[in-house]
Amino acid sequence: MNRKWVDNEVYFGPDRRKGGPGKRWGDRRVYDDAGQAPPLGAVMRRLRVQLSDTSRPEDRRRIYELARFAASEAERQHFPACADPLREALTRINQGDYAGADEFVTRAQAVFNGAR
Repeated sequence: MNRKWVDNEVYFGPDRRKGGPGKRWGDRRVYDDAGQAPPLGAVMRRLRVQLSDTSRPEDRRRIYELARFAASEAERQHFPACADPLREALTRINQGDYAGADEFVTRAQAVFNGAR
């Protein structure tokens, strides 16, 4: 499984680019912004910071993507007690209840930090 990760203004998620014969003619991209997936704890901290500003639609979309990634990463790392509050936070984000979502992210962080 490809563990390279892209995190920029346009896209947040796994690197879906396929390897090929090389760069196409005229492709001037010199910086490859793909890297390793961020740790789950860092994603939850970033999610809490992002939840403080939900004024623009781009911010709300990014919050949704971060929450979705955090929940799937918690499931992948076999932390069901952490994934459940994150899925509930995702539901709250869909409903527009960002304060409630922050509460569930805080619960997930407490479970994650206590599991070590």
